[in-house]
Amino acid sequence: MFAMPAPASLRSNFVWTFAGNAVYAAGQWAILSLFAKLGGGEMLGQYALALAVTAPVVMFSHLNLRAVLATDVAHEHPFGDYLMVRAGATLLGLAAIAVLARFSGSATMATVVLAAGIAQSAENVSDIFYGALQRAERMDRIARSMMARAVLSAAAVGAALWLTRSIVLAVTALAIARVATMLAIDARTGEKLSYTNLRNQLSIGRTALPLGLVLMLVTLNTNLPRYAIEERLGTRALGAFAAVASFLTAGNTVINALGQSATPRLARYFEEGGRAHFRGLSLRLMAMAIGLGAAGAAAAALLGAPLLRLLYRAEFAQYAGLLTAVMGAAIPIYVASVLGYVITSARAFDSQLPLFCVVAASCAAASAVLVPRFGLAGAPMALAVAACVQGGGEVVILHRAWLRREAAR
Repeated sequence: MFAMPAPASLRSNFVWTFAGNAVYAAGQWAILSLFAKLGGGEMLGQYALALAVTAPVVMFSHLNLRAVLATDVAHEHPFGDYLMVRAGATLLGLAAIAVLARFSGSATMATVVLAAGIAQSAENVSDIFYGALQRAERMDRIARSMMARAVLSAAAVGAALWLTRSIVLAVTALAIARVATMLAIDARTGEKLSYTNLRNQLSIGRTALPLGLVLMLVTLNTNLPRYAIEERLGTRALGAFAAVASFLTAGNTVINALGQSATPRLARYFEEGGRAHFRGLSLRLMAMAIGLGAAGAAAAALLGAPLLRLLYRAEFAQYAGLLTAVMGAAIPIYVASVLGYVITSARAFDSQLPLFCVVAASCAAASAVLVPRFGLAGAPMALAVAACVQGGGEVVILHRAWLRREAAR
């Protein structure tokens, strides 16, 4: 059996996770910027639409197995079983994306959708190796992989766009870069593979299935305003919103670093019944989320226009007001995201599904009403409505999880 290194400190894990997520987010930002600068608003919109079409399927096949693995502190199942479940779900997801690609309109758009699905599916496979490292609290090794993937992906897209100005070749290059990183780096990381049997793997799948549905609904919730924009305002407007909404990624970099670093420790506190420690760490995470969102909104109000002009093109400066609205909506979004990590650490899996059905329904209704009425400004309003519904539901779920935990003792 491969021997994992000793766990790092929570502070060290946060620093490494933040660094890895920061470089990865910068890479994602660079890709959007390259599409905007070298391809224009229409090409950026096509890329954003391909991601919006494929992301719900990819997230369903993801099953959030990383969270299930990272919180399996008792090592109930070997790593190989988790890997087999992830591989099978990913193949099914790719088959579904291939079907979606056939109905995506032009041959160009169909190819872009399929290539985007392959790129995201490769990340899914990488993610399960990250789960083993996260359970061992070795976030430094995850961070190094994320940095390599970000740099290679951005370089591949930039080279393809510079040489060809073709969205098909650019997204194909992205897929190749993601697959190469997964095979060369991530497949060599983690524990020695060992398997049990199909029955245990199906058991993992049943445990994770509600989380897969939740992830699909979360991603659908994020993309519902984008679907409304594309339908009502067109692909170019969708590209503009995608460029502005990418600033949410900066805050999510910190939120993900906090949540991923704290999840194994929160899971141990919950398992051991350490309610005071669990509550204290959860409240600190929420306070950081609120502070981060407020700082982002203030920065957007002061620096929005020059940032958009610098990162994209001069014409994007007209969306400075939209950027401020997006970052204002980020406050409830970040709090809800933190609470998501908290309830997942308590392994409250099944109860998340009905909540996110309600969240998706609220976002769909808000998007249908607000985007036609307010244009692009209606999209962040819809996201804020959904985040408030999500956060309230997560508080209820967490309270019930502790009641069950106390009753079981």
